[in-house]
Amino acid sequence: MQKAEIVLAILRKQSKQSKDYEFSRLYRNLFNQDFYMLAYNNLYAKEGNMTAGTDGKTIDGFNISLVERIITRIKNETYYPQPSRRTYIPKKNGKLRPLAISWNTVI
Repeated sequence: MQKAEIVLAILRKQSKQSKDYEFSRLYRNLFNQDFYMLAYNNLYAKEGNMTAGTDGKTIDGFNISLVERIITRIKNETYYPQPSRRTYIPKKNGKLRPLAISWNTVI
């Protein structure tokens, strides 16, 4: 499998070249561990990302074993993300910002 950065660069280039380009078979990237590791690397160092979620877990519990379990469940078609509760919180300008709150983790 190609590195996530390469795939994303190709997708970015295609989207800029043609607004009518139809992306297909993007789900295959969910089987690539590199995408999960790239996402983690983009998140873990940011302030506030070590705050526990509604399930009491932090991003600190992320590891390759978890990625492998997720990929296996996606391949076996047994992964079902839990719905989120949607609420809106007020902004300073008087508008509302949507906020999704996870009920719990399935993995």
